[in-house]
Amino acid sequence: MLIQVIFKLLSKIFLFVLIGYLIGKIRKGFIRALIAIVIDGSLYLFIPFFFFLSMWESSADFLVTKKVAIIGISVVVACGLMAYLFSILYRVEFRQICLPIMFMNTIYLGIPINTLFFGREGMTYGVIYSLTEGLLSFTLGIYLVSRKEHFLQVIKMPFIYAALVGVVLNQCKLGVPVILLNISQTLKDVVLPAMVGLVGYQLNFMRWRQFKLVNVGVLLRVGGGFLVALILVRLLDLSGPVASVALISSALPSAVITYIFAKKYEADADFAAGMILVGSLLSIVTVPLIVSFAK
Repeated sequence: MLIQVIFKLLSKIFLFVLIGYLIGKIRKGFIRALIAIVIDGSLYLFIPFFFFLSMWESSADFLVTKKVAIIGISVVVACGLMAYLFSILYRVEFRQICLPIMFMNTIYLGIPINTLFFGREGMTYGVIYSLTEGLLSFTLGIYLVSRKEHFLQVIKMPFIYAALVGVVLNQCKLGVPVILLNISQTLKDVVLPAMVGLVGYQLNFMRWRQFKLVNVGVLLRVGGGFLVALILVRLLDLSGPVASVALISSALPSAVITYIFAKKYEADADFAAGMILVGSLLSIVTVPLIVSFAK
């Protein structure tokens, strides 16, 4: 199974990073227009739709859900404090670098890996963790990274409303139409690779001297996230698949959405792209180790 994890990392991340990097070599105006479409389509359509369906079809135990959410929130807040200390130490603006340290790739990597090792139970808890991170990134994350009108930027995002509608439909015990599930799967197969490709595209413009900062940021994201989750798993007396999902998800590399936010709100997109790339490279080693530890 560890070989399968490595294969997923290579096929889901690095292949599309390479494709995006090569596309970045094409210095044509339509490429920039295409990038803008992917960014806006992800923020305003695909991601809200995905979380809407996830909220709608969720069937997890409330008590365990609460504990998973507590860990997810705590890891984000703790990594935010680490990012603040990082910004002071290296004299960089906090909003420029905070999101890639705070938010992890729970959708594109976390859910498949947790499902692979822990079956439907792993998928359920992986989705809960991912929903928690999604809600925080589209509220707290936007608030921190936007230059002005912080609250207005948050309420403009359809993600919150899509999630709320999903919760209402879930509580009404309505089944999810098969056609929506099929549409969701098709979008995942197309849009998620396109989002990863954006990271490769940005590497064409990256200032490589930033990699010292990137390496420290990755250490905080992966190592800091794992340590915080480990402490909370012990305090909350969690065990089995739910504990494993919390540990694995908390130590994943930076989320691709952090790069999209950086581009949209004019933060440090180079730093975000570097964090995603280096963190994903490191995860070839760290994910199998954490899986072995968690199991």
